Order: sequence, then C-alpha cells, then structure tokens
Amino acid sequence: MSKPPSFDFSGKVAFVTGAGSGIGRATALAFAAAGASVAIVDISDAGLKETEGQIIALGAKVLSMRCDVTKSAEIKSALDQTIAAFGRLDAAFNNAGIEQP
Repeated sequence: MSKPPSFDFSGKVAFVTGAGSGIGRATALAFAAAGASVAIVDISDAGLKETEGQIIALGAKVLSMRCDVTKSAEIKSALDQTIAAFGRLDAAFNNAGIEQP
C-alpha cells in the first residue's frame, strides 16, 4: 500500500470558516499540522476557543475571530485582520454553513 501524500504549508497562511467544529475544525487542524499559520472564524465562541487551543497545542500560530459569514462586512473585517496579523493569505477554506430542515 502506498503512503498518502504529505503536505507542507510552512510559511503559508490559511483562512478557515466554520472552524469551531466538524469539518472546519479538522481542516484548520490539518493546515496547522502541515505548518501553516491559521486564521479561524465561526459564530461559536466556545467552538473557536476549543479549536484555537488545539492549534496552539500543535505549535502553530492562530488568529481566532468571531464572524457571521452571512454578513459581508464581517468577512471583510476578518480577512483584513488576517492579512494585518500574518502579512498574507495563501489559502481559504469556505466551510461555514447551516443545514436547512
């Protein structure tokens, strides 16, 4: 069996929406484990805090921001804060969403 490819995101910056849980959290952690600095956003303060702690435990840099992705001004602000903090943006994972009944 072949080994899955490894990814090196050292020196890169990733922005992940919906990072407070589930696929968003897993993606943020994967970017961090691959060496990226990660900006995480979600509407759940508790979820963000948990994800932030896990990223810090991996030794990666993290910027955590509460953000409602249905409000374009909040997204713009979060992206501006990301670039101000890290100087660049290399990848975005637009994961946030809700399930409809």
